[in-house]
Amino acid sequence: MMALKRILYPVDFSTDSRAVAAAVKAIADRFCARIVVMHVVDLPSTWFGSPETASWAALINADRLRVSARIALDTFIQQELAATQVGWELAEGDAAGQIVEYAADDPETLIMMPTHGYSPFRALLLGSVTAKVLHDTHCPVWTSVHAAQVTSHSTRPWRRLLCALDTDNRDLRVLKWAAEFAVSQGAELRIVHAVPGTNETLPEDRAPRTYKFLFDAAREHFAKMQGEAGTKLDICLLGGQAGHVVRTIALADESDLIVIGRGVMQKRLGRLRSRTYAIIRESPCPVISI
Repeated sequence: MMALKRILYPVDFSTDSRAVAAAVKAIADRFCARIVVMHVVDLPSTWFGSPETASWAALINADRLRVSARIALDTFIQQELAATQVGWELAEGDAAGQIVEYAADDPETLIMMPTHGYSPFRALLLGSVTAKVLHDTHCPVWTSVHAAQVTSHSTRPWRRLLCALDTDNRDLRVLKWAAEFAVSQGAELRIVHAVPGTNETLPEDRAPRTYKFLFDAAREHFAKMQGEAGTKLDICLLGGQAGHVVRTIALADESDLIVIGRGVMQKRLGRLRSRTYAIIRESPCPVISI
């Protein structure tokens, strides 16, 4: 039975943080999970072992920053999570590091956070805190839609889920997780895979022979994977880049949520790292990565 007992909701009081509050409440209700709202106080480096900048310590009142942060956190909870039983956590230091440490790689904790980045290249970048959490934690992470125009997220029950898989054997765990998650939510689930080395713009009768080999190999791989997972799900194979392929199918299916794996992100320059970020950046709906 799928168990998510705690929702860790890191906030920085931005519009992006507020935009996902309704989704946090909805998911917590579905799983009867406890919400913990977390804010990390960004104290200057003088408090964390940087003697070169110690002269700044006299100019900054750390206690005042802590009190202000606590007041802001209380106000945020009252405004965004009224009538909801929540806990709170106020930490200090590196935001991503504190989030990862608090989650403690607990598989029953779901971290929920926006993907916002504030640079002119927002469309290409995830926020640095989100990116580091995705890289360092082993907990499931829900990330919001990255598109700049999105200001809120649907709280309706999930009807259609999409599971984006790679041909790495470690994605068997992702398929099992997604299948159990879909059953727990009474939702439809479909598999999507971007076949590398192929071009989706070519019709099948004009595609090179190597394309047929690559597609057949992918079908064989996922048939075996489904046999091991005990699933019989529809599989959509499409040539092209992973981010574009997953977005295309998610839009066509009107998917409510995409499940992906990021388990080999530690692999130096591994394909899944760029694939994971690309899917999250381009997804038209929220993504849970495990």
